[in-house]
Amino acid sequence: MTTDPASDVLRWVREGEQLFGQALQHLHRTDALARENQRLQEELTEARAELQQLRAERVEAAETLRGFAEHVTKLATLALQRLGKRAP
Repeated sequence: MTTDPASDVLRWVREGEQLFGQALQHLHRTDALARENQRLQEELTEARAELQQLRAERVEAAETLRGFAEHVTKLATLALQRLGKRAP
């Protein structure tokens, strides 16, 4: 404090305005970060759903290929058996 109370009050008001301005800047930044966080959370949710779908498709493709391989194996075995019976 100085000996002049009016200049002290004026200084306090100016400092208060600066602090208030800084608080508003932080508030706006916090709001922007909250929106960005929400957007990223939504993207993550979508990515997880897509990953789950792709995993299900991979399982389905593996099952289809396994069935195809079993069928080919049966046909090959049958062909070999028939060829074996024809041999002299």
